[in-house]
Amino acid sequence: MQEIQDTDHMPFGKYKGKLMQDVPASYLHWLWTNGKASETKTDPVAAYIGRNMQALQKEYPNGIWEE
Repeated sequence: MQEIQDTDHMPFGKYKGKLMQDVPASYLHWLWTNGKASETKTDPVAAYIGRNMQALQKEYPNGIWEE
């Protein structure tokens, strides 16, 4: 699978079609913590979240982000 970048489109869900950089960190946090971004953390959205964890934590500091 190809790596998702900020300028790629969200492939599913509430923000499908939005640029990844425009998807709210709170939504990405919800995907991450509810297992919607793969349990194995190997799907492209989960990999994107994992790579951008520090920036997402700054944008949404109220969330619990565990890798």
